[in-house]
Amino acid sequence: MALKIFDKLKNKILIPFKLVPKAGLSAEKLAFSVTIGIIAGLFPVIGTTTLLSLLLTLLFRQNLLIVQSVQWLMALFQLLLIIPFMRLGTWLMNNPELQINIDHIKLAFEPGILEGIKTIGTMHLYGILGWIVIAIPVGAVSYVTFLYVFRNEVQK
Repeated sequence: MALKIFDKLKNKILIPFKLVPKAGLSAEKLAFSVTIGIIAGLFPVIGTTTLLSLLLTLLFRQNLLIVQSVQWLMALFQLLLIIPFMRLGTWLMNNPELQINIDHIKLAFEPGILEGIKTIGTMHLYGILGWIVIAIPVGAVSYVTFLYVFRNEVQK
């Protein structure tokens, strides 16, 4: 069962990356581009991931097509992880009185739009802190994993 799922994921996700032009694209560069796409795609502020991935792509001189494609694939995970990142940030900053869930986000705007923006901004800062803490180990593990996969695919 798990082997069938892995084969489907391989056929749907990994094989299309073989279609990327090979000129000057090593397994290391491909793995790093995918990793940047994952990390940027999980950034917990909606509407900023495209800009962040573009900046990281230019900064590290990676393949823009791959980074943007992976970043777009991560959109669902970004939505699912925004509140957990915010909760992690509040836990790291030892701020248990700030409750973060969908209802509290809705209630943030009851006093007014400016107060809501301020509250949501604070929540996003906690989310960014949580993302930074998670992004480093996830990036390292992703890079090593994809490097292994892409080196094995090149050898085939």
